[in-house]
Amino acid sequence: MLFCLAPNTPKFEVFRLLNDELLHFLGQSVNTNTFCRALLTQDDIGKACWGNEPTREKFKLLFNALQVAGNDTKLQLFAVMRDNQNLEVFFSAPERNLFGFMSEGCQKALKLLCTHLYESTKDLGPVKAAGGTDIKAHFNAYQAQAVNGNICKACGMKELAPIRAGILEGDQWRADYDHQLCKSKYPIFAVHPDNLIPLCDVCNQDAKKAKDLFKHKNGTDRLAFYPFTEDAQTLIEIEIDNLRDPEPAIKVKWNTQDGLLVDKLNTWDEVYEIRSRVEGQFRSLEAIIEDEIRPRDSAHLASRISDKARPHTINTLKRKEWAFWYQKLFSQLQQIGTPDAEAFWEKLKFTQKQAKKGADFILNG
Repeated sequence: MLFCLAPNTPKFEVFRLLNDELLHFLGQSVNTNTFCRALLTQDDIGKACWGNEPTREKFKLLFNALQVAGNDTKLQLFAVMRDNQNLEVFFSAPERNLFGFMSEGCQKALKLLCTHLYESTKDLGPVKAAGGTDIKAHFNAYQAQAVNGNICKACGMKELAPIRAGILEGDQWRADYDHQLCKSKYPIFAVHPDNLIPLCDVCNQDAKKAKDLFKHKNGTDRLAFYPFTEDAQTLIEIEIDNLRDPEPAIKVKWNTQDGLLVDKLNTWDEVYEIRSRVEGQFRSLEAIIEDEIRPRDSAHLASRISDKARPHTINTLKRKEWAFWYQKLFSQLQQIGTPDAEAFWEKLKFTQKQAKKGADFILNG
């Protein structure tokens, strides 16, 4: 994550209740040999899960698969879920093969149930009523300016959702929730309230998808930032190479030598494709200067760079796309020595003059 979540980030009560229901079911299954109502709680969530046929059938499918597997498997699965409820601890020492003891049939049934709880059961009327709010209301509370704001915490580049004037809060669009621990590989966290975070569509749908935070593509182990307490914002710098060249290279660099932090930074970069997105946005420094500053002369250019290099308030970072990254870029430009800056200005003037000549030629025939 570029920014860690705000300390007052609300937990979605529906997820907490469904997570507790799943844990209760696994615990009751250890010493029960018949699929029955007693496997679920007597609370409203248990009643809703039992009373909804598709949900009940998914519970039954897992129960039957565990019966075939035997008591040791039932006990071990319950222990795995019970002992890994603290996700901050799990992120510090992840268990990457949680379900190696389970048969393929058990794993498939577990994934079906957990996915169904997230995709369908959470939206049942009695479940939402028991939680006291629906997912739109939770998202609105999450993205409030006094909490996390409307900018994606993973990248700082995009809004979570457009805000439309004249639309009631409950009818506004919302961002999709990302499973930090993807439900295909870590199904027991499918409805864990600390595992679900709204992200922008690029981070969630285009970049992350079902990537495993704790395993590289080549299968080697890695670590990741815990989104409630850790982030990358103080560990990043922008580097500008060859300012006098026709196309200066702008690169995202890590400013730490700590091996643990570098590993987490590399995970964050690979999962959300941070470097390629930032360097793609900053592929033309001249265009950035023209679009953001429109300088009149070298003194005006230096003054405006100084203005834009000033750190933003936390409120700006919560509501303005790309604010963090542009401030980093202009902060680096501000540090460039006078000879290089003057040379860049002369090159910029020449480019602008050539562009004007070309425009005049087109307009005047």
